[in-house]
Amino acid sequence: MSVHAANTTNANITDFNAAPGISGTYTEVPVTKNGIRVKTNNSSVYIYLTAADYPVYVQTWGLSDTNWSTAVANRTCNKNGRSTARVTVSAGTRYVVKNLIHERGDACAGLKFGSTSYYNPSTIKGVWSPDYSGNLNVTVAN
Repeated sequence: MSVHAANTTNANITDFNAAPGISGTYTEVPVTKNGIRVKTNNSSVYIYLTAADYPVYVQTWGLSDTNWSTAVANRTCNKNGRSTARVTVSAGTRYVVKNLIHERGDACAGLKFGSTSYYNPSTIKGVWSPDYSGNLNVTVAN
């Protein structure tokens, strides 16, 4: 059995546009904008948005490797640990997003966002890490 250190280093999300709610889609954060990261344990995903035009819906996806073409499934869970389509986060609050990425055997975590505004996209900035360190006071996203 090999032991891997948790991947708790924050990566920046910069000037990313989440699709408006009317589109009915979630936009994946590209690899070039740190949208996919190696997931090494069964902790929650950490997200802290420093700016957002509107709150955003978040999905945590399990992937086989660091390429969106290997996306396996949406592994997002609500605050009770039950699978859900999405959770909501707002700028200025530190969140953890429960998920089943590592538990389902997926090697990587990827983020997809959608704006809570029906007609307007939400441009977001912030940081995230695939493994939560447990060192910060956070809110569990729901």
